[in-house]
Amino acid sequence: MFIGIDDTDSRERYCTTYIATLLMEELSNYKLDDPRLIRFNPMVKYKTRGNGGVAIRILDKVDERDKEEIKDITLKIIEKYSDMDNDNTNPGVVFLDEENYRNNINLLRDYYKKTLFDILDINFAEDILKKINADYYKFKLGRGIIGALGAIAFFGDYTYELIAYRKKENWGKKRRIDKESVIIMDKETFPYTYDNYDYENDKILIAPNTPCPVLFGIRGIDKDILIKAMEMIKGEEPERFMIFKTNHGTDAHLRRMKIKDIYPNTGVIVYGKVVNNPKDIEGGHVIFKISDGTGEISCAAYEPTKGFREIIRKLIVGDYVAVYGTVREEPLTINLEKIKILRLEKKYILDKRCPFCGGTLKAKGKKVGFKCRKCKKVIKYDKIKKIEVERDLKIGFYEVPGSARRHLSKPIQLIDLVEK
Repeated sequence: MFIGIDDTDSRERYCTTYIATLLMEELSNYKLDDPRLIRFNPMVKYKTRGNGGVAIRILDKVDERDKEEIKDITLKIIEKYSDMDNDNTNPGVVFLDEENYRNNINLLRDYYKKTLFDILDINFAEDILKKINADYYKFKLGRGIIGALGAIAFFGDYTYELIAYRKKENWGKKRRIDKESVIIMDKETFPYTYDNYDYENDKILIAPNTPCPVLFGIRGIDKDILIKAMEMIKGEEPERFMIFKTNHGTDAHLRRMKIKDIYPNTGVIVYGKVVNNPKDIEGGHVIFKISDGTGEISCAAYEPTKGFREIIRKLIVGDYVAVYGTVREEPLTINLEKIKILRLEKKYILDKRCPFCGGTLKAKGKKVGFKCRKCKKVIKYDKIKKIEVERDLKIGFYEVPGSARRHLSKPIQLIDLVEK
């Protein structure tokens, strides 16, 4: 039996993972799979802190009496720990039998893909729920049923996140986490944990900045190492913790697309040639265009990506790259999460030395060419020798800093590690 839950929290109160943790404890007499924390399309406008749902899978066979008891426990916890007073909080919960899950696996997988690539409405989710014979409950608008079913439907690559929770008396107070212990933990558990600390911006990444029950969350690919990492963190003592299976750090929201097929509010991987030199625009953003033969599209490294913009500024026309990111609406632009430089165009500068006397050449316009300051001879522009210069850029991946990374974006350190 599956239980899916979403949209119970707000920016001011609670956390849907906290409900899942309490529910895991309440249902501990059953055999349970790892709870899931599943993120969806990051371009959804109405998300609270990351557009994610949770799901619990009960591995034991349950009879009708057990099912009713499980539903009752679940609904009571949701009612108690949801921010029902917030206009943007619209909880939804889905219950799905194992048999109905297995009989509709292809439909569910298609639905999960849609939660990653598109923006779904409640009616679409309800149609699917009815087709698969699921029980579901809507609180207020009930928008949470979209993510609740998405978390149940999850399949594919995964990582883990250990989430430690605060004692209730500390909720809303400033978190006490020792920075040095986070840095030590990060270095000692690398590369099996990630996004613990942003060295470029001197910022702890494991702690949220909202008054929710979460003390910190550590992400990685090995559950034992995550527990070791938690034990290394000094400061405020957590009340409890839970390890979730997640799609964090998997690039699940991205798919390879041709430019002609791209549409707003989806995630893409596009291979193409740089067709104009990057330029800085108002706000500290850096913009350039690529072409793949089917069209052109702008790519942007926004101000929060900090040093990543320096890499983008070094691109020149002709460089062949793969860009990874989400697509914003008008003007259609890829918000870069990372870039892979596949081939570098050769770069040349004009030799400003006179070929006759070695003096310095002064430009007189393209029609005239250059004139030597020393011997006064004029050399046509197309006769000036070009010198190849070494590019201050290497082939390979480059990424935004951890503080600018989306939940779903795969860090470079995991690209090889997770796939082995």
